[in-house]
Amino acid sequence: MNKVSISGLELCSMMLLFLTGSTIVIGLNFTAMEDSILATGMEIAFGIILFYFYYLIVKRSLWLEFIPLLEMGFGSFLSKILAVVFSFYFLYIAGRVINDFAFFTTQILYPDAPNWVASIPFLLIVGYCTMLGIETIARSAVILSFCSFIILVFLWLLGFLSEEFHTQYLFPLFSQGWEPLKKMIFPTGLTFPYGELVVFLVLLPSIAGKEKLQKIVWIPIVIAGLIVMITMEMVIGILHAPFANTYYFPFVKAMELVTYLGIVEHLEIFTYLLLIGGGFMKVSIFLYAAQVVLTQLLKLKQKSWHVLLFMVAIYLLSLHRSDNIAEHLYVGLKLVPYYLHIPVQFVIPLILGGMVFWKSRKGKAAQG
Repeated sequence: MNKVSISGLELCSMMLLFLTGSTIVIGLNFTAMEDSILATGMEIAFGIILFYFYYLIVKRSLWLEFIPLLEMGFGSFLSKILAVVFSFYFLYIAGRVINDFAFFTTQILYPDAPNWVASIPFLLIVGYCTMLGIETIARSAVILSFCSFIILVFLWLLGFLSEEFHTQYLFPLFSQGWEPLKKMIFPTGLTFPYGELVVFLVLLPSIAGKEKLQKIVWIPIVIAGLIVMITMEMVIGILHAPFANTYYFPFVKAMELVTYLGIVEHLEIFTYLLLIGGGFMKVSIFLYAAQVVLTQLLKLKQKSWHVLLFMVAIYLLSLHRSDNIAEHLYVGLKLVPYYLHIPVQFVIPLILGGMVFWKSRKGKAAQG
């Protein structure tokens, strides 16, 4: 793992695409209506705190790789069980992102087409890039993040300046008190997408220039949060919050309504490009992390056929309770946060962090 090296810019680009990934196309949450942007702003602060906690765990362990890090916190036997849990989690969430992409494709671009028509070709591309290594994924992230930002700015300008955008839809703010904000933030807003940054516990030991990380890792989190906030404001201004919350793909619907002179229309196709770039990066990171964890656990060298096995596992996991998009979203919003996200993103890292901080402090005291 330490033989590869990722620059700070590449890490930030990966984080940016990872966080925006499927969020702005599929994961926009308007539970708090006009106040949704306020809840998203609070989630940014939480995301920064959470990632710095992950960062400090790895730093205090002296940049141990993931399996030695787990062994430092939980011992040899329990760390093996947790390594399998994390690997399953990474593969399962990758499968859910694949489903996001497949449902979007088969409902917006190719209605009534089977999901495998979209998911299998997409997964093959992800698998090929993962076989080339994390450095290839990281360099791709720099290019894709630049292209995605250009597309986003283009869509924002057309959306905010269109006659379909109504400023009065954005108000009133904070008219319903704290309760809607709390429902939006917990647990969904806490776990998606910021909690999924737990996967970077696997990648952080590979970063070059580790001494600079503390100064820069907040930047992609803030930028990603601002991107989500701006997009949400545009969608609310076009659809109105009560209606935006009824669509599976509110960003897509908003862009579909934007037209200029009856000539410039069907801008929703550009949201597909955003989902390709962000979804590709998110699945690639999860797939690579699962491969690293299992190869470290079994003390194997990383091979291409490992990736093929994990691709099969991702596809099979994506089939679980995904007969339609309604069931897919129900599982993702009602079940996964409580039964998977909270234990893996918060409970285990909190215990791990406590053990690592205690043992590192005890080690320093012994040396003193």
